Amino acid sequence: MAKEEIKHSVLSIKERNVIMLDGVINVSGFDEGYVTLETGDGRITIEGGGLKIESLCRDGGVIEISGRIDGVFYAKEKKGGSRFSRLFGC
Repeated sequence: MAKEEIKHSVLSIKERNVIMLDGVINVSGFDEGYVTLETGDGRITIEGGGLKIESLCRDGGVIEISGRIDGVFYAKEKKGGSRFSRLFGC
């Protein structure tokens, strides 16, 4: 699925132990302590304990993760700028 096809993502958390997210383009890393996802809006990292990917629909970009959810962190991709600014975040 091309990154341009998915422009948004919707995240829902149920009782702090089930998370559903759509707009997922790629799962870039995971273990029982974290899951890092690429979405059309940027990177999302879910941190917790006993995390497990219950389902992943690549066509629709929908993922369901279970386990103890301690935090959800967002990072927007920086585009453009000089090489110096990309390297040092200026």
